[in-house]
Amino acid sequence: MKNGLLLLLAVLAGSGCAGKKDTKVDHARVEARLQHYSELLLRMDAAGLAAMYAADGELVNPSQPPVHGRAAIQKFIEGYSDYKVLSNSDVATSTLIDGDTAEQLGTYHQKVRSPEGRLFEVSGRLEIGWVKDPSGEWYIAQLATFPAK
Repeated sequence: MKNGLLLLLAVLAGSGCAGKKDTKVDHARVEARLQHYSELLLRMDAAGLAAMYAADGELVNPSQPPVHGRAAIQKFIEGYSDYKVLSNSDVATSTLIDGDTAEQLGTYHQKVRSPEGRLFEVSGRLEIGWVKDPSGEWYIAQLATFPAK
């Protein structure tokens, strides 16, 4: 009986039952982090947005060189502090969790008012690489946007 119980536990451990539950929890956490990022972007909270990145995280946009590290990301975002984000939507179309990393694909759409009062809309694809720190919190390793043409 004892050997049978040990065998059952070994089979269950190998089946990934616990891992699937953890993956669902991590999936929900990554989704929540994306929504939090979207809320911070709507408020143009540069410090809050930068804090969502891993210490060596990067922000990538095809029209400029990548921005590396929290301090540089915060400074970059602060450069747009005179812009008013009127609406922002970040929607994940795919979120894949693999241990302490995740890949998220999705879309974004923003309505923005420039400092001169000009209104414009931007939209496109986004790709986010996430990393989980030892405390279980997810941080952005890389966020790349690809504006629609």
